[in-house]
This record gives sequence, structure tokens and C-alpha cells, in this order.
Amino acid sequence: MAPRRKAPSPILGAVREMIADASDTLVTENSRFKHTFEVAIDKISPDPDQPRKHIDDEAIAELARTMEEHGQLQPILVRRDPADRRHYVIVAGERRYRAARLNGWPTLLAIEHDADPEIAALIENLQRVDLSPVDEARGLARLIEGRGWSQAEAAGVLGKAKSEISGVLRILTLPDDLLDAVLTSELTLPKNVLVELARIETPAVRDRLVALAFDGKLTVRALRAARAEDDGKPPRLPEHDAEVETAAPRTAPGKLSLRQLDRLALALEAAAHRGTPLSAAERERLEIVQHHIEALLSGS
Repeated sequence: MAPRRKAPSPILGAVREMIADASDTLVTENSRFKHTFEVAIDKISPDPDQPRKHIDDEAIAELARTMEEHGQLQPILVRRDPADRRHYVIVAGERRYRAARLNGWPTLLAIEHDADPEIAALIENLQRVDLSPVDEARGLARLIEGRGWSQAEAAGVLGKAKSEISGVLRILTLPDDLLDAVLTSELTLPKNVLVELARIETPAVRDRLVALAFDGKLTVRALRAARAEDDGKPPRLPEHDAEVETAAPRTAPGKLSLRQLDRLALALEAAAHRGTPLSAAERERLEIVQHHIEALLSGS
């Protein structure tokens, strides 16, 4: 007679279900994701070589209020301190660390990062919209010098175009007082304006534009005219401006077109700074223009 099969144990069945449920949610040993853990604030130290050098105290206070209300929504990245394995050095997240200290928190949520800390810190900062272009340029230059990379190698590692890397590094050729003013937010100049300014090679032209920047008068139009002057070419208007001028005139007879006046002013400014001697025909036409301008101004 065949042996009678035992009924499955309800306890073992429940345990199997619990293990199956847990295996769907637990991070496995071979997971690509790192575990988060709580670390005591007094066991964390900022990295003195982190890319961001200027941190606004008001911004930290605002972040502290947000974290107090909503909690820590993103863990910081840390690495073991080689001088003391019981302590950690911040790879990315110093602003969250400062905000937590301001709130008096005893711990922070962290992830241990064991890859290249400098690259991780720079990439984390590059992804932030509030990173100063000066901080970005200095951090990038420090990383390239420390690693002995070419600009092409840096572009490959950071996932950037080589032209973008080159443009950011050019920012560092600008005067130190201008860079410091941008770093402290005394001047608000976007990265693209700084890159274009740094591409001006003629010292006199660049100095004039830097002076405009400190006066708060540096515009894209001024940069465009200066680039044309620097290249030894007459200034060009954007394509949409050219199309407007070649179309039927919108200015009533006897009325002045501000766009045409702007174009004339840019051309005269570029010619004056080039210092090229005038031909007889150019001088004659300029004298006619001067006569009409004086007549208009005297009658206004």
C-alpha cells in the first residue's frame, strides 16, 4: 500500500510566502543600487576640494526650512575617511548637510560612494541649476589637471561635448575681479555670456566689455558687435532682423527706424575701434550723415 502523503504545513507555507514577498522588495547583494543608511552628523566632514566654493547662507536657511517641513528627500553621497574609517567625507550634498546641522538634526540619510569622488562631486554639481559658472569652470579645471586629462577625455567622462568643455574653461581667462563678482552674485552673468566674453581675443575690446559688465550694461547685442569687431568683420544682425529690413518698410515716410539707427551705430562703433583709415568716399558719406544728424538734433 502506497504511503500516505503528509498535508503541507500551513506554517511553512506562510513562511515561503513571506520570503517570496520580501525578495521582491529587498536590495540583493548583486544589485546595482547602493543601500542608504543613517549616519551621525558628527561623523561627517565636508570635502575641502569640492567644486562648489561659494555657498549662500540665505539659500542654506531656505533649504533648512524646506527639509524641516518635508524631510530629507535625497540622501547625500559619502566616502570613508582614509584617516579614520569610522568617519565619512561628503562626496555630494554639502548643502543638505549644512541645512541639517542648522536644523539640529543628529543624523542624515546617506549612500556610501566608492567610485571616483571628484568625478561624482562634479557631475552632481553640474546637474544643479544654481551652480555658478565660475565654480563649474574651476572645478572642471581642477579635475582635468589632477587627472592629467585632455579636454576630449574630460568630455567623454562627463558626457559633454568637447566644445562645451572648451567654452567653460575659457571663462577662467577673464579677469579675477570679474570672476569673483560673478561668484558672489555681485554680478549676474549667465554662462553663455561669460563664454562669449572670454572668446574676445583683442585686449582693448575685451576690457571695454568687462567695463560694461561692471556697469550692468553688457548685452548680447554688444557682445555680437564686439565679436564682429574682433574678427575684423562688419557687425551682422540676426537673420530675423535682416528679413525685416529687406521686406517692405514699416516706417512711415519722414520717421526714423530705431532698428536702422541701431545698425548704423554698431557699424560706426566697430569701424572706430578698428582704427582703419577712411577712404575719401567713406569720409564724404560720413560728413553727409553728420550734417543730417546735426540738423535733426538742433531742431529737436
